[in-house]
Amino acid sequence: MRWSFRIGSIMGIPVKVHLTFVLLLILIYFVGVSVIGIGGLAGVVFVVLVFASVVFHELSHSLVARHYGIEVVDITLLPIGGVARMPNPPENPTQEILISVAGPAASMILGFSLWFFAELFGTGVSLRDLSVEKSLLAQLAAVNFVLAIFNLLPAFPMDGGRILRGFLALYLSKYTATRIAVGVGQVFAILLFFLGIFTMNFFMLLIALFVYLGAEAEERYSGIMLSLGEASAGAAMITHIEAVSPDATLGDLAALFTRGFQSDFPVVDDRRLVGLVTRDMLVNGLHEQGPSAPITSFMIKDFATAVEDTPLTEVFHKMQNTGIRAVPVLRGGELKGLVTLEQIGRYNMLCSGYSCEFLHPGKSSKVVAQ
Repeated sequence: MRWSFRIGSIMGIPVKVHLTFVLLLILIYFVGVSVIGIGGLAGVVFVVLVFASVVFHELSHSLVARHYGIEVVDITLLPIGGVARMPNPPENPTQEILISVAGPAASMILGFSLWFFAELFGTGVSLRDLSVEKSLLAQLAAVNFVLAIFNLLPAFPMDGGRILRGFLALYLSKYTATRIAVGVGQVFAILLFFLGIFTMNFFMLLIALFVYLGAEAEERYSGIMLSLGEASAGAAMITHIEAVSPDATLGDLAALFTRGFQSDFPVVDDRRLVGLVTRDMLVNGLHEQGPSAPITSFMIKDFATAVEDTPLTEVFHKMQNTGIRAVPVLRGGELKGLVTLEQIGRYNMLCSGYSCEFLHPGKSSKVVAQ
């Protein structure tokens, strides 16, 4: 995730903090009294402890996901919570249910554990009083109870919404299940938004916006996955592409860019793919060093590739994970085509709600190297 930096790892899973979380800590330090009832260093420490509970919650999701062989890229902390990023979400409904339940279950276990220790020190826990003027252990226990209960609400994309989709997907198609769960989540978000306005609660408004947009993004993503179906990279790759040699300059590349529709250019040396120059690299390079600069100074050498049989859904995941909008397609180590985000968009536009089995990879055209 952009604007995130790593602070460590737990059980091999990187833990990152988004820049906005740092801004939240600064806000709590200066005006925390009016936001959570305490400010200064004490307020910052309390928020850090709360988000340590969030890490425990997300780590539970991650460990169950890894148990089922699902990759977990990292855990990122945001001002509104945490996200365990999985490039390939579970396709099995039962697995999705168990992965989603793990987080709230862990928060409940942590909450009861903190409650037990709070009772040992003679303090109780009240879910009606989340002020940090009381026992710190008691209040952290209460926060974990609220975290578990709130996440169990059937509002996608929260855990409860994913659990709802998992149960629906046992009897319906995943896309239909997603649409129902998204609808429930958006209704909840609208109600929460008006409640936030009525109570003048800015944080509630922020959560409502997050839930609504997150649900919308998930429905769009599921629609794309459905339209891509069983298609392979060979079905959507551009075969009439232009590649450049390593001794080309940014000026040479700019000439190709302005004369055609291609935005990303593979770099080929003796029929071997050695690099990739994206549109952003070209533009930034021209501004920084001018047209005479060699492309080797700006091309990337470590990037995702595919073969013609690679599922198009996997290619799309690679684009999302790397942030690179083009994936070269190879055959026997030689460049045969290029799948771009625009091409996936075209395929999605044609095949959304329609079977595209008639689209099969044709005979690849010869790639021209400049």
